[in-house]
Amino acid sequence: MRTIRALRIAAVIVAALPTIAAAQRGRQFKDSWFWGVKAGGLTFADSGQSDRVAPLAGVDWLITRSKGGLYVSGGQAFFNAKAVTFRDPNFPVDSGFREIRLKNLRRLDFAVMGFPGDFLRFHPYFGAGFSLSAVGDAVAAGPFANQTQLSFAQQVIQQQKVQFAPLGILGGQWRFNWASVFGQVTFSSAQKNFILYNGRPLNTTLEFGLRYNAGTSIDRS
Repeated sequence: MRTIRALRIAAVIVAALPTIAAAQRGRQFKDSWFWGVKAGGLTFADSGQSDRVAPLAGVDWLITRSKGGLYVSGGQAFFNAKAVTFRDPNFPVDSGFREIRLKNLRRLDFAVMGFPGDFLRFHPYFGAGFSLSAVGDAVAAGPFANQTQLSFAQQVIQQQKVQFAPLGILGGQWRFNWASVFGQVTFSSAQKNFILYNGRPLNTTLEFGLRYNAGTSIDRS
C-alpha cells in the first residue's frame, strides 16, 4: 500500500510539473514575490588577519515592483575561528590574553532593492540595508584562576557576539521557464566591538541560488 501511495504522489508531482513551468513562464519579474534557496561563501579575516572563506547556506524572500522592492534573507556560515580578550580584567596589562573559540555565524539581512533597466529575462539589481549577525557558539578557553576571570570572559562573549551593521547588495537574476537563477555579492561592515572583528572592516559574501515566483505582490481584488 505504501508503494502504491508513493507512486500516486510521484505521478501527481510529474503531472503538475508542466503546469508549474507554464506558470513560471507567464509570470514576469516585476510585481512578484520570490522564495529562494542559496549557497556560497563568506569571506572574513581570521586572528592572523588573513582572509578565510567559510561555506554558507540560506533562504531568501524578494518582493519586486516596477523599479524597487524589498529583500529579506536568513543564512548560516560554517567555520571554526578564534578571538582573544584579556585574561584578567583587574590586571589587563600583565595577565596576557585569553582565547575565545568561535563556531559558525548566523545572519538575518534586510534591504531596500532597486532594479535598473527593463529586460525580458535578465534583471540586475542592487540594494542597501542592514545585517544582523550572531556567532553561533563562542567558548572562552581555560584555565580560570577565579570566578572573576570566568565571569569577565562570559560577559565579553555576551556583549560582543551579536552585531547590527550596514549592508550592500549587487546582483542579477536570470529567468527560466521553471525558476530563476541568481548570483549576488553582499558587503557588510565588521564593527570593532564585534567578537569576529579581526582588523578588517568589511566582510563579503558571494552567493548563488534559485528563486521561485510564488505569485503577484499586488492585491488585485
